[in-house]
Parts: sequence; structure tokens; C-alpha cells
Amino acid sequence: MASTPRRAPELLAPAGGPDALRAAVTNGADAVYLGVDVLNARRSAENFTLDGLPEVCRFAHLRGVRIYLTVNVVVLPAEMVQALELVDEAWAAGVDAVIVQDLGLLWCIRTALPHVRVHSSTQLNTHNLSTTEALAHIGVSRVTLAREVSLREIEELVSGSSIEIESFVHGALCVCYSGQCLMSSVIGRRSANRGQCAQPCRLAYELVDATGEVLGTPGAHLLSPKDLAGIAVLPTLVESEVAALKIEGRMKNPEYVALVTGVYRGALDRAAADPEGFAVRDGELAVLSEAFSRGFTESYLLGERGNDMMSYARPNNRGVFVGRVTDAAAGRVTVALESAVDAADTLEFWTSSGRFAQPAGPLEHDGARLSAGPAGMRVTLEAERPVAIGDRVFRVRNAALADAARRTFERTEEASMPLDFSASVLVGQPLRIEVKDADGRSGAAQGAVVEPARTKAVNAEEVIEHVGRLGGTPYRIGDFALELSPGAGVGFSSLHRVRRDAIGAYEAAVLTGWSTRERSHPVLPRTGHAAKRAATPDIVVEASSLDVALACLSVGAARAQVPTHELVAGKVPQGIVPLAPRILHDREVAAAMRFAEKGRPFVAANLGALHLAAKSGAEVEAHWSLNAMNAYATKQLVELGASLVWLSPELSGRQIAEVCAGAGVPVGIGVWGRQEVMVTEHCVLMAEGDCDRRCGSCTRRRVDRGLRDRKGYTFPVRTDVSGRSHLYNSVPLDLTGAMDEVLAAGVSALRLDVHTENTRTAEAAVREVISACRDALAGRDRQGSARSATTSGHFFRGVT
Repeated sequence: MASTPRRAPELLAPAGGPDALRAAVTNGADAVYLGVDVLNARRSAENFTLDGLPEVCRFAHLRGVRIYLTVNVVVLPAEMVQALELVDEAWAAGVDAVIVQDLGLLWCIRTALPHVRVHSSTQLNTHNLSTTEALAHIGVSRVTLAREVSLREIEELVSGSSIEIESFVHGALCVCYSGQCLMSSVIGRRSANRGQCAQPCRLAYELVDATGEVLGTPGAHLLSPKDLAGIAVLPTLVESEVAALKIEGRMKNPEYVALVTGVYRGALDRAAADPEGFAVRDGELAVLSEAFSRGFTESYLLGERGNDMMSYARPNNRGVFVGRVTDAAAGRVTVALESAVDAADTLEFWTSSGRFAQPAGPLEHDGARLSAGPAGMRVTLEAERPVAIGDRVFRVRNAALADAARRTFERTEEASMPLDFSASVLVGQPLRIEVKDADGRSGAAQGAVVEPARTKAVNAEEVIEHVGRLGGTPYRIGDFALELSPGAGVGFSSLHRVRRDAIGAYEAAVLTGWSTRERSHPVLPRTGHAAKRAATPDIVVEASSLDVALACLSVGAARAQVPTHELVAGKVPQGIVPLAPRILHDREVAAAMRFAEKGRPFVAANLGALHLAAKSGAEVEAHWSLNAMNAYATKQLVELGASLVWLSPELSGRQIAEVCAGAGVPVGIGVWGRQEVMVTEHCVLMAEGDCDRRCGSCTRRRVDRGLRDRKGYTFPVRTDVSGRSHLYNSVPLDLTGAMDEVLAAGVSALRLDVHTENTRTAEAAVREVISACRDALAGRDRQGSARSATTSGHFFRGVT
């Protein structure tokens, strides 16, 4: 029995620059996402210019492709005017949607530019139904899900949401939930939330215990996942009715975009046409591997998060295996080929002392020079570094495949769209040409009245040939209907002119939805006045255990935040505030939300929990992981129900003061402790070997672990009862020596992060911060921290 065809989701491809845009469009993308040179999460890509956006949109729209502009970074207080103007100008230029991370920018767009279509970025960490509904409530039309969401969850989110759902289908995986990674930021001030991630997750680390002893692992790249490849599960994704499937890769070259988009275009069409009969074709995975691969995984899509998804041995493109070295002497090596190799290919040798890549160069076999060597042949070539017999050889660039990919986009008119033409060349009537596309959009033009031929009459072949001269356009002739009077006379130049005018009229019809847009020149909305604050800020701790939290309360903390999974409903001690974790899949929501009671304090670390807790009547605090970077973000969180907002740790003291001045709600900041820099669905401790997945009773969790980098810094790792790993900064934050500046900023609460502390050290920290506050209020000078190695974080430097 034949399968029932389904409507294919939108195929959304990346474009880091103009060549990649053409590659995406000519290889079958339905939509393309791209950024300009400011306020986007791939600031080191080639990117586009704001002035060039109208032509970019025109190019895409004439080919039936939508353009989404990425404004997917957090926005600093001083940048909001620029951000709003960028969105306004981009919309007037013709973009079909803007992709946004910052909650403040979302609020400003909804308030000042409500006609602009907004998609929420994956940086907003959307992985549950209540978050999609919160985003729908604040004006988002489409949600890009976190990569950690499974196929079953995607289906449930699609069926339960009132807005469109978009999911990643191919490309690089971040080990940390997107929007929740501060590792690059704390190490080198390069914020992932600002589009400047330095990818410390791809570096080498040692897993060590509390004594510093190195534990055995399968490799050194303990935070480096393989790449996602969802091609085999396309039928399930189609059946889920997800709105769009997204290919990652704005930092990749145009050849990658062409190859990957082309493969997924063909596969997606087959999956939609015949879901039950779908199979990945021979060669498709090979093309994807040749384009770029750290190894492929379906991991999270299948609900898996174990070691099979990790690329422990290497963090970069591994290419495809082509053979082994069988002889090596004096810089000449012989390789037994298992795959064909071209002299223009780039090969990588895996040796005992490391890996190196080089052009293959001239190949020889039995003394004859070859331009290519087939599989099964032994070829000899020059090696730039020493290699040994048995070393493996991989191809990391396939020259022939790259050349073929480039040909698809170097001349875009070759990948033309069919238009149906009709021409009327009737004596006594105006010359008329009409064009129409498959969607019924049309354009027509007419010229002078056709007269009888004075010398030679025009014939049908000549009319079709001259009307069909479409070079330099994205079109080709589909059907051609011709009415031609015998003996009609018409000049070829007239045919050319009327055809150009007809195509111009058609293009005007196609572009009419965008060409009439104008800039709105919005005025930045007001957020209100600063909230009234107490003379002395509350001292608050965030702890992982109830024992440590209670100890902090006993020495003067005003309240202590503790994860809901560490508490018992109905038995929450006085001063303890339940904290709904920032990772809260739908299967976990009910257990956490039992603690959101009317009139009781509650901390929400994701938008869904905030939305639900506010509905229950709880007094909700918005967690710092919601990345509030400006007063507009605090305004948005207040509208969702927050009564206090913990600001992002990436703000400077000056920026904190700017937020406080317009927040209209009490705000708090972290002043002491190890900042959590990552939360991962994959358990880092799995690198020690297979486990039984019984996270609540895991013996490894009972012993402190850390990741030690190449400079000797150790980042503590803690794994929770759900098996998620939490990575903390190697150096603790301590702002006690700057408490006068902290208090001058106008904050209402100071937070101590004591996740990695024991009862004794946590108590000491609370006492220290209380003492610092008293000294600052009394105008007394303080000595520096007693700790030998601390950091002031971004308080004095901020992020760029």
C-alpha cells in the first residue's frame, strides 16, 4: 500500500556570505538565515551589510526563497536603539522575519514594530511547551528548539503549541544548552551570547578527581560532540508536521552549504512524497561526510545522550578514511587506497605524534605519474612530515566534489526557474507577451500594433527563440503558447523589449508584498522608573543542597535558593526558595511546579517555569540564566510575572547601574562564588566508562570531579539527579572588595553561588559578604580577598 504524501517542512539553510547565499538558493533551500556585521551570533562570519539587504532579499524572493535576519544576541543597554533601528531597516529591506534572542529586544519590537514577524532563537533555550506558550504570548511567531529535544518531544511540541516549531536537522552540536554557555565569556571575555564564542568546548581536557589524579577517558576532547545528521529520521520529522528543519553552518564555506542543502533537498522531498518507502541513498552520507564531519550522530533526536554522541578523539573535521600507509622512507610514502584520491585533494595523516594535513600532490604508481588513484591501488606521494607504516590517511577536502558544488552557485542563472510564456503576434493587435509561474503569479506587457510584413514575415521558431533569450535572469521557458498571424511582421528588438517588460511586470507582482514596505522610524519605548530599594540589599545564596542552604541561613542569609529536586513538597523550610532548574523538559515540569504556590517565593530559570509560576500566583524571581542584559528585558520578565530579576553575569558595573535606573523592578546580581558556565544534557562523567543510567544513585556523583585544561586550570563538574552535568568556573568570583561600587549600582539583592562549597566554606562566604556590605555602607575601606585566586568577573570589564 502506497504511503500518503505529506507536506514537506521548510528547509532552512545558512548563509555566512553572498556565495553561501547563492549556494543555498540554487541547491533548493526554501529559506535562508543570515546576519549583518552587527548584533548577530556569528560575528566572525563574512556576513552581509544592511545597505545590501534589499538586493539580497530581491535575489531570494524572485526565486521563491525567504530571508530571515539573525539578530540573535543579547543586547547591551547602550545598543537597544541600534538594534531596533536595525530591525526596522531590515524589515523595510524585505526580510521575512528576524531571529531574536534578547527578551528586551522582543519587547521593544512588539511595542514599537508590532508588524515585524519574529522567530525566537535557539539561544532562548526552548525545550518545553510552557516556554513556547510564553513566547507566543509575547509576540513570537516561530520557535527554534534547543538541540537537546527528541523526536517525540518535537511531535508533542508541534501538536501542543499555538505557534510554529523549528528544529535543527544537521550540523554542529554545542555540548551546552544554547544560550546557557558562559565558558568562552569567563575565560577570555568572548561571549557566546554576543556571537564571539571561542569554542573552548573543542579543546583538550583531563578528567581529574578531587586530588588532581587523572582518570582514564577515551580521548582528550571531553566536551566535543559529533555533528548532528538527522537525514535518516526525516520521515518522522515530516510526520511531526514541524514547520522548518534547520541546517547549521554560517561559519562553513559555500561548498558545504551547497552540498548539504542539496542532499537534504532531495532527501526531504522523498521523505514527504513516500515516508514509508524512504531510505537514505547510497552516497548521501558520503557527500555529507565529505562536506564536513566530526562523525555523525542522531543522539538527542533519538533521546540518547551517551558516549556514542561524543567525538573524544578529535574536535574538528575528520573527513573520510581513504587508506593506510604501507611504506615510508625519505619523505616518500605509499598508501593503500580504500577510496579514490585525486591529486588536488587535501589529505590528513594520523600519526603517533599527531595529525597533519597537506595537499595530496602528484601521485605515482609503478613509476607513472597519475592525476588520480582509484580504490584498490597503491600510490606513492610526498609527505610533508614523518609518517610510519600503518598510519591512517583521511581526506578532509574532496577537490572534485568541491568543484562540482561551486559550479552550482557560481552562475546562478543556470539554476533557473520555469516560467510559462504566452505570446500574441496578431496583425492589427498590439504585440503582447505574458509570463506566469507555477503559483499563478503573472506579468504581461504589450508593444506596438503588429503590421503585415513588408519584406520577410516572422515565423514561430523565431518568436520562440527571441522571446526565450533569458540569459542573465533566473528564469527558463516552461510551456510556450503562441498566437501568430501568417505574414505578421515584427522586429526582434520589439520582442526583446516586450519580453523584458513582461518579466519586469511579473517581478513587480512577485515582489509586491515587500516592495511597498517603508521604514517606521520607531522611538525606543520607555520602561519606567527605577524600583524603590531597601537601604541594605538582601543576601541570597544559590545552593545545590538543602544542608548547605540551611547553614547559610543560620549565619545571616536572607533566603536560599535550592533546586526543586532537592526538596520535598509541603516541607520547604522557612527561608528556602524552590528553584525550578533551567533545564526542565515537559516530563519534569509537573514535579518542579508543585512548589509554585500562591503567595510563596519561587525562582524560575526558564521562561516556561516563569510563565506557569506567575499563573499560579507565586512570587516569582527570574533567574540569571534568562540573560537579562537591559532594562527592556526586565520589563519583559515583569510582564511575564517576575517580581525580581537576577541580571546576567556578563554585565559590567556601569551597565548594571543603567539597568537599575530603568528596570522598574528590584534586580539582583551575583557577587561571590563559582559561576556555572555550562549545563549539558550529556553527562561528562560518562567519559569514565559505561554507566547504568541510574543517576540518583550514581557513585561517581559522590566524588568531586573536574576538567583540567592545558593551562592547569580545573573546572569543577557536578552532575544532578537527572544526569545533566554542570560545569563551574575554575576561578571563583569575589566582589567583596568592590562592594561600594556594587551598592552604588542600585541593586536590591546580592547572590552567592555556593554549589561547589561545603557547609563551612559557604557559611564563611555569607559572613564575608555581610561584613563587606556593612563596611561599604559605613564608608570603611576593605582589604582584598583572602582567597589567592579570585576574579571580579565582568564587573569592571563587561563583554564586547
